[in-house]
Amino acid sequence: MSDSLPVVKTDAAPRCKSLLSKGLYINAGLPPGEEATGDGNFWCNHTQTILGPDDGLCDAENCTNPARSCYEAPGS
Repeated sequence: MSDSLPVVKTDAAPRCKSLLSKGLYINAGLPPGEEATGDGNFWCNHTQTILGPDDGLCDAENCTNPARSCYEAPGS
């Protein structure tokens, strides 16, 4: 694994199921326990931009907040 790529924390709160990132595609099929990497660029599946339907920023921090009007829990 490259030291220049950020590591996504797996112990964070559940992310909105509509939050997308390149890491979802790059790391598909990793064995359980492997740390996912990504470039930190996120977008919303609904808007296809860096802003969600509520005009809030889409990222690993903001899209774990169930108080956002557009938040969708994983598995819902």
